[in-house]
Amino acid sequence: AEAMKLSLAKGATPDVEKKLAGNSPEQAVKKTVSVWRSGVELALEEFDQLDHLPHTILLCGGGASLEMLVDELEESNWYKSLPFARKPTVRYIDPASVVDITDTTDNLKDHTFITAMGLLRVGLDTIGQSDEIAENATIKDRINRILRI
Repeated sequence: AEAMKLSLAKGATPDVEKKLAGNSPEQAVKKTVSVWRSGVELALEEFDQLDHLPHTILLCGGGASLEMLVDELEESNWYKSLPFARKPTVRYIDPASVVDITDTTDNLKDHTFITAMGLLRVGLDTIGQSDEIAENATIKDRINRILRI
């Protein structure tokens, strides 16, 4: 599946097309794009206590790189039944926007590592809130203690 996803950006290899029974990766993914969009709609419907939903949809992770997902949100009228004040814009989360996580390597240039950065953020929050962990413990000690079962 990962090879098929990546092939959408690079062009399908004969191996991938063979696994898809002659269909292109675009055809295979296109079948699920509307299901994905319906999931987005369903998730946003849960915010029924809000007068208006925010006008920006932020995407992250490697799967968000599939242009068909962005196109589906930008080009269809899926949002009309939801309480948006105007048509939402779609963009990717910038790694620099993740609070208190800094990329000192300067290697994180796009949205594909946001999920990992978010998990790191949750871990750091958990470490900071744990009363059982000594204040002088290293971050490695704290993470090892949290991950211990």
